[in-house]
Amino acid sequence: MNPPSFHNRIRKVGALVTATLILPALAFVVVSLSFSAQAAEKKKVMGTHKSGPVISHTVVPLGPGDDPKHELVVLEIHRDNTTSSDPDFNEAEHIAYEQGDQVAGTGTHRGYYRNLHKNGDTDYGSYEGTVKTTFKEDGSWETTTWEGTIKVIGGTGKCKNIKGSGTYRGKATAEGAFTEFEGEVEY
Repeated sequence: MNPPSFHNRIRKVGALVTATLILPALAFVVVSLSFSAQAAEKKKVMGTHKSGPVISHTVVPLGPGDDPKHELVVLEIHRDNTTSSDPDFNEAEHIAYEQGDQVAGTGTHRGYYRNLHKNGDTDYGSYEGTVKTTFKEDGSWETTTWEGTIKVIGGTGKCKNIKGSGTYRGKATAEGAFTEFEGEVEY
């Protein structure tokens, strides 16, 4: 056997082993690591929206024979401030675009929201639920409570691919109004 051709064969076998075994294994490790780095971040989020000003409140006029306490809200826009232990959601500006169908302050509501985070990112979604108003014996307003479900749909920046769901519960009295929320999101 000629020594140079033996070494050439060994090099060819080495190249073949590298090409068929080592390179695919290395590629698998690199791809696996890149998927791990891109894996979705899941986390629980909770906080409170302190009700801010109502920006707009548009109601459909009552029809003939309708209950005088019936209110069909075509659009209400309100701005709230968020407090959360999660730094991504703390101090976010929450704007809700809502419709409601209520008699004497009790009924249903649904709408869409947009959160503007401190860093400029946004997330948005939809919500729907029920509302109930109680009155004092003299007929004056006492409290309004509400609850429902949230669906997180998307956003921008870090929230570009955000998805999730949750629940909310709120209360309004003469002292003010707030909504507590909790859920799970995935980036």
